[in-house]
Amino acid sequence: MVRDIMDIYNRNVITILILSLVLVFPVTFFLYFASIYLYQSDSIEYANLPVLYLLVLNFTVLFPPFFSLAQNDLNDMVYKKRELIVIFINKFGYITFLTLVFYFIGIFGSFFFFIPTFIAGCLMLLFPLFSDERKVGISIQKTWTIFKKEHIFILLDILLIISLNVLAWAGATYLVANFENNTIVYILLRAIINSILFPFVYFYLTIKYRRDSNFHIQEKDYV
Repeated sequence: MVRDIMDIYNRNVITILILSLVLVFPVTFFLYFASIYLYQSDSIEYANLPVLYLLVLNFTVLFPPFFSLAQNDLNDMVYKKRELIVIFINKFGYITFLTLVFYFIGIFGSFFFFIPTFIAGCLMLLFPLFSDERKVGISIQKTWTIFKKEHIFILLDILLIISLNVLAWAGATYLVANFENNTIVYILLRAIINSILFPFVYFYLTIKYRRDSNFHIQEKDYV
C-alpha cells in the first residue's frame, strides 16, 4: 500500500502542491485561526465543542478533491486541476453539514458509554470517500456498509492518524522552540504540516476503503 500511495503522489506531485497551496493551507489557516478566536472568547460557553468541530471539519472538508484525484489516478482517468477545485467548492456544504450531524451524534453519544461516539467518529472518517455519490442516502448507506465490515480497522486507522498528527506537531514545535514565536507562527506551522500530511492520509484511506469496493445499491430507493 505504501508503494501505491507513493506512486499516486509521484504521478500527481504538481497537482498535489497546487491543491495544498490553494486549498489545504488557506483552509487550515482560517479554521485554526477561528478555533483560537473561539477558544479565547469569554462570551462562548463550552468553546471547546465548536473548536473541536472546526478541527474535525478541517480534515473532512478537504478530503473530496484528493479522493477524486486518487480515484482518477487509480482508474487511469484524465482530469483537469480546476475540476478538483470545483469539487471542493461543490462539496463544501455537503461535507460541512454531515460532519456537523455526525459530530453532534458523537457529542451526545458520550452519555451512552461512548458507543455512538465511536460510530460517529468512524463515519466522519469514511463518508467523504463517498462524496462522489449524487444522493446523500446512497453515500450514507455505502459508508455504513464499510463501517460494518471494517469497524475494527477503521478505529485503528483513527488512532494511527491521530498519532501521526501528534508526532508531526511535536516534531515541528520542537524545531521552532528556540525561536520567538506567536499564535500566527503556530497556525502557519499547522497549515504546513497539514499540507504535507493530509494528502498521504487521504490516499491511504482511498486505496484501503474504495479501491476494491463493489456496491450494488439502487438509487431509486432514495429520495
